[in-house]
Amino acid sequence: MKNQYQTEEAKITKITVDTPDVKLFRLEMVNSDVPEFYPGQILEISLPGYGEAPVAYCSSASERKYFEICVREIGLLTKRLHELKIGDTIGVRGPYGYGFPTDEIKKRNTLIIAGGIGMIPFRSLLETACDNPDNYPKDIQVFYGSKNKEGLLFESDYDKWCKKIDMHLTLDEGKEGEKVEGVYCDIGLITKLFDKTEVIKDAIAIVCGPPVMCKFVINELKKHNFADEDIYLSLERRMECGVGQCEHCAVGSYFVCKDGPIFSWDKIKGIEGAI
Repeated sequence: MKNQYQTEEAKITKITVDTPDVKLFRLEMVNSDVPEFYPGQILEISLPGYGEAPVAYCSSASERKYFEICVREIGLLTKRLHELKIGDTIGVRGPYGYGFPTDEIKKRNTLIIAGGIGMIPFRSLLETACDNPDNYPKDIQVFYGSKNKEGLLFESDYDKWCKKIDMHLTLDEGKEGEKVEGVYCDIGLITKLFDKTEVIKDAIAIVCGPPVMCKFVINELKKHNFADEDIYLSLERRMECGVGQCEHCAVGSYFVCKDGPIFSWDKIKGIEGAI
């Protein structure tokens, strides 16, 4: 029987400093092929003596030579990871979970709402959609909020994304009217974009960000007549072991690592503390 906790070795081949505390790592498998994954799925990364942590895939699912992860420095493991150099290796296992509802995204328009580092898992989806426009023929609109301009992730990707995606930015702090890679920045909470922007029609919505943001965003989506079954939330922040054994990710009768991390609102809205 295969050990479900067994890791494989992956080598760092590129490191990009995205913000002062966030780095994008490109990885290649040392002794195996890059596993097939879907946008929104999770993998576990580990370093001997420092533990392991769940992170989202952050690159196009079409890329078979390498994969990418984006990690914020917030603890012992991530601090050590940020100290590594090109050529160093880490342990990886996965993928886990079911990821974003890609079948729905291919058939219907999609509104993505991301706050802060909640943008990380969406990069995989946006890169995959841009690399495969024939498979993702419907429209995609993005609402992305950050504390300030310095905290915005993936600025170098905006030019590519905006060729297919209707992208809107808002900052808690800054000067209204600023542009980041050609994208206009509003000032205010992300919910402000629902008032200032023509929200995409006949769409599903996918939300990832701080819990308080998610609650207010859901209220706005309901005002715009999104049905509960058409609203999806990422609960990846609850992930732990990835295989449903530690039970730390339990939400009601669901395990985030096995049943999620993406859930439709109609499934979890009645569960206390779900978000």
